Amino acid sequence: MNTEDREENKDDSEIEINVNQTQEEAEDSQEEIESLERNEEGNELEELNKKYLRLAADFENYKKRMSKDRADSIAYGNEELIKEFLNVLDNLERALEHTKHQEDVKPIIDGVKLVQKQFMSSLEKFGVKAIDASKGKEFDPMFHQAVEHAESKEIGPGLVLTEMLPGYTLKERLLRPALVVVSKNTKENSEDE
Repeated sequence: MNTEDREENKDDSEIEINVNQTQEEAEDSQEEIESLERNEEGNELEELNKKYLRLAADFENYKKRMSKDRADSIAYGNEELIKEFLNVLDNLERALEHTKHQEDVKPIIDGVKLVQKQFMSSLEKFGVKAIDASKGKEFDPMFHQAVEHAESKEIGPGLVLTEMLPGYTLKERLLRPALVVVSKNTKENSEDE
């Protein structure tokens, strides 16, 4: 072998060494990149997990807060209504106190009527209304409950004759139907037909 061939072999072997080193460096770099990617994915996963845990804790606190608010609402929801009733109760007690010193019952009856009016006014503030079951009103099964049918010459059949017990609604919801006596045909009217 001559010197030229040796130098060529030397250059080729240096090139092979350089290529091998470059391949090793590339593989090392690839491993580093993969390691960094795993670390980044791990960091991202860790961040997402922390975010999830914070959201779960926030939601749990929200549920507890809503549960407490609901319990408070149930426990104290009627506070204003009860305050109104206390005023009515005070007036009833005053009326009873006056009965001890009164011989004449008319002022007592007037006082009780005023308390009844105040009580109804207090109920109306909260959406309670009396159902109209006056004499001659058409019987409405949605708001009236017939407890009896009676013959009447004064009014036609199917109309309210008398109200036995008043009924009430709360806003649009029926609390209690009015108990009424409903008129029916008289025997004379039935025989004529």
